[in-house]
Amino acid sequence: MQLSIFRFLAVAGSVAAAALASASPASDIERGKYLVVTSHCNNCHTAGYAAAEGAVPESRWLTGNPVGWKSREGTVFAPNLRLMFRDLSEDQWLVMARQARARPPMPWWSVRDTNDEDLRMIYRYIRSLAPLGAAAPDFLPAERAPRPPYNQLPDLSLPR
Repeated sequence: MQLSIFRFLAVAGSVAAAALASASPASDIERGKYLVVTSHCNNCHTAGYAAAEGAVPESRWLTGNPVGWKSREGTVFAPNLRLMFRDLSEDQWLVMARQARARPPMPWWSVRDTNDEDLRMIYRYIRSLAPLGAAAPDFLPAERAPRPPYNQLPDLSLPR
């Protein structure tokens, strides 16, 4: 009988430890939300956010944007981060943040230079959101015109 109680406690303790390890503390979520706001992620990754001067309900944040950014290279659409992060582990996100070279206007160098702790907080916040919305449209090469409306980027190439 005594052995059964020890087994029960060992199993229960293991389950509780696993649950605690997988749950993100509220402070991590709040810090991640703060970083998403101050890093301006919503400006592109939330439809209508910039036009509404940020007055978009959090329930719609980071669900992507069907309005593309057209440059001389083609048209890019800000992805739905809620869906994208569902397929990434926290460590995979860190690798992506360090190595990805996204098309304009994504400031990939700012993401690359963000410290690991802040990147982890951003990840935990995004993962705390319900996976809503649809995937962003695919990149359109320069010879294919996007459907209006879209944002026209200036030539961002380096001066020669």
